[in-house]
Parts: sequence; structure tokens; C-alpha cells
Amino acid sequence: MLEQSKNIFFLGIKGVAMANLAVILKKMGKKVSGCDIEEEFITDKLLKDNKIEWMEGFDYKSLPKGVDLIVYSAAHGGTNNLLVIEAVKNKINIISQAKLLGELMDQFENKIAVCGCHGKTTTSSLLVYALNRLKQKPSYLVGVPFFSRHQGGDFQEKKYFVVEADEYGVNPPIDKMPKFNLLNPNYIIATNIDFDHPDVYKDIEETKKAFKKFFGDKKLIANIDDPNLVQCINISKAITYGESEKADYQIINYKISEEETTFEIKNVGEFKILLFGKHNIYNATAVIVQLLQFGFKSDEIQEAIVGFTGAERRFELVYKNNDVYLFDDYAHHPAEIAATINAAKARFKDRRIIVIFQPHTYSRTQNLLKEFGESLSLGDVSLILPIFASARENSKFFDVTSQDIVDLIKGRSLKEDGPYFGSKEQVVQKLESILKKGDAVFTMGAGDVYKLKSELIKIINNKSQITNKFQILNLKIEKNKDLTFFNTLRTKTTAKYFLEAKTMDDLIMGKKFSLKNKLPLFIIAGGSNMAIVKQKINGLVIKNSFSELKMIKETPEYVLLSVSSGYPVSRLVIETVSKGYQGFEYHKGLPGTVGGAIYMNSKWTKPISYFGDNLEYAYLIDGQGKRKKVDKDYFQFSYDYSNLQKTKEILIEAVFKLKKVNPTVLEKRAESAFKYRKETQPMGVKTSGCFFRNVDGRSAGQMIDQAGLKNFSVGDFFVSPTHANFIINKGHGKSEDLSKLISIIKKKVKKKFGVELEEEVIVI
Repeated sequence: MLEQSKNIFFLGIKGVAMANLAVILKKMGKKVSGCDIEEEFITDKLLKDNKIEWMEGFDYKSLPKGVDLIVYSAAHGGTNNLLVIEAVKNKINIISQAKLLGELMDQFENKIAVCGCHGKTTTSSLLVYALNRLKQKPSYLVGVPFFSRHQGGDFQEKKYFVVEADEYGVNPPIDKMPKFNLLNPNYIIATNIDFDHPDVYKDIEETKKAFKKFFGDKKLIANIDDPNLVQCINISKAITYGESEKADYQIINYKISEEETTFEIKNVGEFKILLFGKHNIYNATAVIVQLLQFGFKSDEIQEAIVGFTGAERRFELVYKNNDVYLFDDYAHHPAEIAATINAAKARFKDRRIIVIFQPHTYSRTQNLLKEFGESLSLGDVSLILPIFASARENSKFFDVTSQDIVDLIKGRSLKEDGPYFGSKEQVVQKLESILKKGDAVFTMGAGDVYKLKSELIKIINNKSQITNKFQILNLKIEKNKDLTFFNTLRTKTTAKYFLEAKTMDDLIMGKKFSLKNKLPLFIIAGGSNMAIVKQKINGLVIKNSFSELKMIKETPEYVLLSVSSGYPVSRLVIETVSKGYQGFEYHKGLPGTVGGAIYMNSKWTKPISYFGDNLEYAYLIDGQGKRKKVDKDYFQFSYDYSNLQKTKEILIEAVFKLKKVNPTVLEKRAESAFKYRKETQPMGVKTSGCFFRNVDGRSAGQMIDQAGLKNFSVGDFFVSPTHANFIINKGHGKSEDLSKLISIIKKKVKKKFGVELEEEVIVI
């Protein structure tokens, strides 16, 4: 039916899947239009950006002339909608959105369906993002209007098509057939199976039967750690991933910080993502496994996924000010709520998590009431809005309210600020009365709770004197901290005292703590450009996690950006390149943080570009623990040098002046630099970067190579065969072996060339 149709009309075009499908078909050359209610939706911008018109209401008389196909879904009455009924009478073809998607999908070579009750959108969006970064130009339809600078639906080339496979019914209660039964994928990614949609499935067993039928004999990539899913698959035929030792691709050694998540896949490599929570490690692993099946290499995949910042309404950072975060998340099932809250706790170990939750549908709330109470009890504060009803249900048939959720939370929680139920206005007032510095606030739900953001931002901005729950005088100093995963060379050592500094005040008070207690002070940030040879550091180690990016000034020609010292360089490159701010594009692939890059005045040679080139001024912590402002000249920048190496002062934040240019130009420069970096340097391995300084214009790497030391090893440490100035840890290198290898390299180079090599990395 799709092939013959030229003028397609969408009933309920503001639905996310409908809007994205309309975009795809328009790009394929079809004429598209639609209708929906007057209320503003999150897809309005997507439709306007693509110049797709829609009418308000469902009057058949307003139907555009020449329409030869009408697409419907379960929304707005589906086939019972008067517009559809009149269309049938007038012999206009109608088709369900699910069936149309199936016909569309059949036109592509590799058809990938991402299914599961939770995680579909993030997984499918990340897969699309990675395929685009890998220059594959996929076509796709995912469940959000926008994600990481991409729109939610696109038609590009016909080699790959990625789609969310929805387990919901085609048109309940008339047609409860699962939508994904109308798809015919080559590959299926299955994230999990849970009981949701009680208006379609009576219980978990019926849900599992639907998924099992969908899987059939297709190529399946499945989460082996999900018990419901495992019961529905043939383990011997499926490709599995998870933490289980039985998984074909086993997840190990994961670490979640406020800025990033790192994890390893056994026998594949180490990966970094800008997503948070254990569930997102699983989602990313599913994508990695799928890309490996397509023949992409692990180092290509490592780079392809790292810039993904998430899908709209999935742990989406909406605003930050006064040390308060505001996020928005689509979580509307108890399992999703628990996953998001646990992810927030893993990322923000010392922040209070406040959830503003809007239950979605009476049927789901009533059937999963106990589970809602359990999951929302995980938050430090839960503020519950009235139930957002579906147009497909009548509230009179249900005996449940949001107060029932609050009562269940109260029964499980003895926290300082108890759960609260009220209207939107009341909940906003309640938040204003309890908000504190250091809080992370989440609006959560599948309804319109996200529309509260403007009111919540006002509250956050007005709270300039918020009481700080976590007073800086009560520094969280840890003893005998394992530092293995805080350095990129992965040397095993411990710190006698350890502090993770998340704010400027933490850095200042950490410095004062070291002075007061006469402790040697060591600052680590991204953990690159350093080699730890001591088994124990008998002082205070501060992990600099102070990560903020602020716009100070903007003109038509340039911007002034303030960047904190703990801000990851990888993220800064992504942010500035995507916005067209020139200055950091040649540093794509540089590990570590802004503080480390300025401390070393990191350099790129093709063309020459120093990290400090665009610095205007900065703020430091001096030797007495006081804050001071300095200009660019203070740093005395030169090759691999800044004055901080001499003064031992701590950078707090730096202000850069960046010229505005076309983002496409910067993206090409960044890709060119990164391509060269990948060709000439080892990537995706445990290394600290270039180890030794060049001497009087002579390459340290070439001298080490000519001394016959490529691949030379001591224990698990060895000289890289790609670039001899890199030392790599196979995985279990001992500090004494590293010291021995450094000594051998220096002796052999001195014997052959008469040159004394000096470490470029900081050796502790």
C-alpha cells in the first residue's frame, strides 16, 4: 500500500512515532500532512522544522484534497475515530501505523529491531548515532523527536534501518495484536521483558508469549541477565551479553562518576559513555555487540559511541544553576523509575534525589501500585502529581489515585522530607519550600510533567542562598582508597587519604585540609598523563570532578566560555564543535580534563594548536589555599609547559574566547585530527599517553623505536608497537615492573643516542 500511495495523512500526527514516520515519508518524496489536538506536544518543533503541516481537530470535511492513504494508531479512537469511519465510507485507504512501518522496513537490506519493555529508545538512538558516526547513513525511527543533534526519524540510505519494536497493541481493545508482529527484521536486540500495558496483556506470562513469537528464528542479541527474557530464547542460538560469566560478551569493571561511565567487555575492550546507570551500560553493550556483528572494529566503536549524550526525555539535563541539577526522564513503569533513580544515585553519590512523578494511565497505576510504591521509595523525596489519564480509558472504572502511591511510600520510608501528593501548582510550591543546594531534581513520567520546567527553573534561579546540605567543612575524606580506576594506565595503588572534589569549594577546602595536616597533595582528574609507581601514596589525593561549563558572554562573532578544571576534554570538544565555537577541534581524542590540558599546555601538530591558545584568564588556588585571578601571560605557556608545573597551584576554572564559525568546518577538522591520532597512536588500551618528552626536536618515540624497544615488555607493561612513546598495561601490571621498564628504556636510549630522556607524564 505504501508503494502506491503519494498523499499520506496521519491521524494523531503529533504522536512521536507518527511524527517521525511522517518525516521519513516526506524525505522519501511522499506528500504528508495530518491532524491532532490543539495542545502543544514535544513533536511540534520536529514537524515545523520539516515543514509538515497539520490541522487541529478530526473533521473529515477538513481533510486535504488528494489524500490516498490515512494512517491511524491506537490514539484518538483508532478505527473508531469519525474521520477514519468517513474515510472508509468514501473508499480512502486506511492503514495502521504498525503495518505501514512494516512495509517501509521491508525496503532495507539490514533491518534491526530493538525490543524490550525498557531501554528501547536509548539503545536504538545510540545505535543510530554510532552508525552515523561510522559514516553508514542509516535510516531509522526511534521513540523521541530528537537525540544528540539528530531528529527521531530519518531517511538516508538503504543499507541499514533501525526501529523500536513496540510490544503494545495495534489498536486496543479492537485489535490487541502486538505491533512488532508486523515487522520482519533481520536482527533483533532484546533488552528485557517486563509486565506493562495491562490493557493489552493480562500478565507477565502472556507478555512473554508475545515476545517469544516475535523472536522466532531471527538473529537475536539478548540480555542474558534478564530472567524473563532468558525464558523466551534459545541460549545456544542467541548472542548474549551481560555480567553473567555465561554471556558471550561479558561486562566487567564498570565505574560511574558524575561526568561519565566506563566499563569493559571481556576480550573486546574498554568503553566510555556519557550515559549513567547500570541499565545504560547494558544498553550500550547491546549496541556494541550489534556493531561487532556488522564487522566494525572495537576501536572504531569506542569512538563512535562516546559522544552520545542521550535521547530527549531520557535522563535529560534540562538546567543547572546554584549547584542544583534539573533532569527530565520518560520513566513511567516502576522498573524504569527504579533504574533512573539508581542511576542518579550512582552518578550523584552525595546529592539528594528529588523526584516529581506523574503516573501515566489508571490501568498501569492500579495493576502495578505496589511496585510504584517500592520504586519511588528509592528517591530521597517523592512528589506525586495526579494520574495522567489515557484517552483510551475511563477513570470511573478504576479505584486508584496518586494518594495511594504516597501512602505506600510512607509505609516504606522514614526520610526527612516525606512523600507529597498535590496538583502541579501545589507540587511546585512544595519543591520551593524544600529545595537545597546540592539537590538533583527529576521530572518523571510519560505525560506532560516535562512542561513544569520553566517554573522549576525560576525556583532554582531564585535560590541563590540555598542551604547546602553537604557543608564543605564536612569533607568526605576516605582512607586507603584504591586508585586503580582513577588512572588510565590502570596501575594498582592506594591513597592514604582521598577526596573527590565536585565543587570549587571542595577543591579549596581540600587544599586547606592538606595544609592544616601537613600532607603532600596530589591532584588527579581524568587520570591520563600520569604514571603511578608507588604502591601507596602517603598524602591527600584529590580527584578533581568539578565539571561545569558556563556561557559568560556571546556576540555575533565570538563567545566567552568558562570551563571548570575537571571538565572532560572529550566533552568540551563535542560541545564546542557542535555549536560552532572554534578552538578545541584539533584536540579530539585527547584524554583527560581541562585542568590537565592547561597544566601540560597540550599540543596538536597538524596544524600546531596548543590548548592554551584561546585562554583569556583563569582562577587558581594558591599555596595558601586562597582563590586568585590570573591572565593568560601568567601561565608562561611553552611546549608541554605551563607555570603551574613550577608553582604547584591548582586551576579552578578557565575562561576561553572562541570565534564562531560553521560547525561543519569544525567537524571536518576534528575528524581529520582524530583519524590521524588513531592511525599513529594506540587507542582503546590502558596507557597514560606520550610517556617521554622530545629532546631538542628529536622524537622520543623514534629513539625508543630505533633502540629496538617496540613490543619490549616487563611483566604486563610493554612498549606500544604502534607508537614507541606509549607504555601499555595488558591488565595486571605491577608498579615495580613499570619502574623497571622506564629504567630500561632510559638506559638503552642513552647508550644508543647519548640522550637523557625525561618523563612527559607526571610520575608519582
